[in-house]
Amino acid sequence: MRTMSRVHLYPHKEPNGTGYIVAERRGLRALAKKLEQAADGAVGLETITLYGSDGHPYKLMIVTDITEDEWQNLPLPKEKNSDPSTLDIVKIYNDFKSTAE
Repeated sequence: MRTMSRVHLYPHKEPNGTGYIVAERRGLRALAKKLEQAADGAVGLETITLYGSDGHPYKLMIVTDITEDEWQNLPLPKEKNSDPSTLDIVKIYNDFKSTAE
């Protein structure tokens, strides 16, 4: 049986918004060495602040460890209802971050 390397890219939709990369570990490693920290990390989630050509920053969230059930129910990026912020690991991260602030 061949293992798929699934990668979904969700761009930020507004200045100061959040973009997402949702991928399996194999897919992340194929993207670039820069993503190895996310692929090998114990948490399964990394964030980085990037800038668009208009100079506005946005946060890119790299998500690696999601369940098979989440993969099966995750809308494709092109679908209107696609929202990776509903993934369990992202919700936990956002809850933790909001309590730490």
